[in-house]
Amino acid sequence: MSTSGLPVSAARVAARYLPHQSPEQLDALLRCFDLAVLRRRLAVAGLCPESAGDDALLEAYFTRDDCARISPNELFNETWYRSHYPDVAAAAAAGGTSGFVHFIAHGWRESRWPTQTLYVAGTGGDPHKTLTALDETEYVALNPAARAFLEAFPVLTATEHYNLYGRFLHLTASTAARTPVVDARSALVAMLESEFDPAFYADAYLKGASPEDLADPFRHYLTVGIEREHSPNRWFEEDWYRAFYPDVRSAIPRDVLCGFHHYLARGRREGRLPRFDLTAALEAKLPGVTAPVLIGRTQDLRYRIYGARSLRAFRRRGAPERGTVWFLLPTLNPDISFGGYQAAFELIRALRAAGREVAIYCTEDAGADKGYFLWREHSEKIRAAFENISLLGRDEDHRIGIGPNDRVVVYSVWDLFRAAPLAEWTDLGRPFLLAQEYEPVFFDNSSSKALCHEAYSVPHYPIINSRQLRDYFRAHRVGVFAADDCEEIEHYALFEHRINQLPRQTVASMSARTRKMFALYARPELHASRNLFEITLLALQNLCARDVFGDEWSFVGIGALSDVPPIDLGGGHRLALRQRTTEQEYREMLQSLDIGVSMMYAPHPGVVALEFATTGALVVTNVYENRSADELERLCANIIPCEPSLRDLERAIAQAVAASVDHAARERNAYRPVLRSWDEIFSRDFVERVFRLDA
Repeated sequence: MSTSGLPVSAARVAARYLPHQSPEQLDALLRCFDLAVLRRRLAVAGLCPESAGDDALLEAYFTRDDCARISPNELFNETWYRSHYPDVAAAAAAGGTSGFVHFIAHGWRESRWPTQTLYVAGTGGDPHKTLTALDETEYVALNPAARAFLEAFPVLTATEHYNLYGRFLHLTASTAARTPVVDARSALVAMLESEFDPAFYADAYLKGASPEDLADPFRHYLTVGIEREHSPNRWFEEDWYRAFYPDVRSAIPRDVLCGFHHYLARGRREGRLPRFDLTAALEAKLPGVTAPVLIGRTQDLRYRIYGARSLRAFRRRGAPERGTVWFLLPTLNPDISFGGYQAAFELIRALRAAGREVAIYCTEDAGADKGYFLWREHSEKIRAAFENISLLGRDEDHRIGIGPNDRVVVYSVWDLFRAAPLAEWTDLGRPFLLAQEYEPVFFDNSSSKALCHEAYSVPHYPIINSRQLRDYFRAHRVGVFAADDCEEIEHYALFEHRINQLPRQTVASMSARTRKMFALYARPELHASRNLFEITLLALQNLCARDVFGDEWSFVGIGALSDVPPIDLGGGHRLALRQRTTEQEYREMLQSLDIGVSMMYAPHPGVVALEFATTGALVVTNVYENRSADELERLCANIIPCEPSLRDLERAIAQAVAASVDHAARERNAYRPVLRSWDEIFSRDFVERVFRLDA
């Protein structure tokens, strides 16, 4: 072992990289090295493994600037030393030695300070003169801060420490001439001391300490504690504050002395947390993440299943022979009446045409209002059918009277829970479900999804919108399809949603246009997330960035519920979102359609994609478990199927752009649906067989 206390091999490594240091200087330097401290700090910084040997540590320290910025001594702050002494920083940047090497070789003799905390603590006051004679043993015994410093830097004598630092720190030279702690500290020191808790600090860090430290815990905090990340009181955690706020770590020691200094100067005003608290820490990083929303959602689910209270409906005695068909609709709001509601309204119209009385109970709308519905509804036939229909709000269930010849129909599978007790009073004994989607797709994997699926187990008779949805129910044994002998009409009814024949384009009309139109079924609202708005928008932006679309293309989104500003797609293109329109406006808008995109990440096939295809446009839509690419292509050759993924959607849209110039193929392959009116879909024979009206 060398006199430095390091292995001889390690000393040789240091000598190799510090050739200009004299043997005495080199020995002084190595005596101040703490390889355990250096190893731990380099490992934490990810600059070396914890198993690195002594030679490897010194090799890294003397050859790599990122390692040289890590101090090998607990009482030396490399970052602050370089920033406070620009000449040292300049020398290090020019390939010179580290700040630590400079301090041991020259700095302390030049009265430079090794840390910001000592520098701040040494400001202010009126220190007495230097001493040429000092009882060093007594000095070290009286001043633990001096003892810690000399242990870290054994190149100094106690007398040198006193003259260079101790007298500025108001350390006691001897028992005969104690120097009282000076009150005239700097403003920073005064600020720290104003909220320092000496009792807490002594209990936490000074057990078994010397009387001198116990007599002045704040001086220990300034000279030793801050560098060791000690907390100044019980309500502020220094190490946590530094760890939680990276900007504070960066500011130490550039702008602030420590985390506590930052908190008092700025952090408290900025609303920062002074100590660890799980909820507060999570909310600071992820606002809202700790909110116990599922407690409230439990009540929402209770309402979905049971209503606000037990239904106050009554069994109607002496009811007319031809009973009432009760429709349980969530609301009768015409502003959100999309395709599914349209089918429900047409079914109500068909029942009215068959001579059946119809009444509507809104399960989620206390202010249900037929007047606004009639004003907003454009179909004269629907308005006429609804004119004499009884409409009850959510809180008017006491007016529901059920007779044996009544029928109960629910629009949402959730309402089967509440409809089942009512239907038990009828001769059929079960409610009808207008099944137009597998409704659990509207929820994430949660209690809502599980309970929504459970609702299908309530005995009911489903009236299913589309063969594809029926096939999905059968494949997954949903509801009545849990039984193997499930037969149409006997156990369920099936209908196909009406497809609008939009204006069909010809080769001549397509060729005459200089502009091209791209339409997206754009539903940016959360409840319509199954239409994959975000993926489609990302795909368009990516394709526009790759210049797939020329200047002749314009982009329109159809179906939004609010007036949304145009969305930048890049490349000079913008997506203009249109609010819901009338059927006539919808037809006029799409008479020049070249490419349409309508996504449906759910079992129901959707209607919009097929309506787009009737124009002769190329249509991109996604496959699903019950909706294969082959089936979509057989249905219409102008449909380009894709996986519900960003990459494949981009591929399909780019394919549509390339194929859009083949006007002859587009006209030839336009979708030609079997044109059936709602009167044909919900014929008198259909409603009488399904609802057993003559039973």
